[in-house]
Amino acid sequence: MKRVFQFGTMLLLLAIMLGTPSQVQAKSKKQVRNVYYIVCGSYSTRDAAIKQAELMSEVVFYHVYKAKANGKTVYRLCCQCYYSEKDAQKDLNGIFSGFKGDDWWIWKSKGLAKCVYRPYSPKGDNERMPELKPLSKPITDE
Repeated sequence: MKRVFQFGTMLLLLAIMLGTPSQVQAKSKKQVRNVYYIVCGSYSTRDAAIKQAELMSEVVFYHVYKAKANGKTVYRLCCQCYYSEKDAQKDLNGIFSGFKGDDWWIWKSKGLAKCVYRPYSPKGDNERMPELKPLSKPITDE
């Protein structure tokens, strides 16, 4: 009798577990955050973008990101990215204003863009800079 009770209890617990939605099913899809890149130029070929990035990298280091614009693939030189457009604009007008040219602007990307080129690190030893990570606040002092 004791075994029947234990077996019945286990069956009852199993039935309850199977009837309850699992946490995996209950979780909602993760939303992709917008990322705002400071763009320092846009090029139609990867090689042209890399060449320009290497020419410009003396103080600011420029990564090259692949994007789509008007149905075409373009390669954008970017020097920083943010989770907030306001923060990106603040640094574009602040810390990057001394480097800024007429072709600098803010690019809104759905999530992180694909990095296709990272400049060499100033440390030497042929080490590459890490990919840009979105900042949660501007570099420019308030």
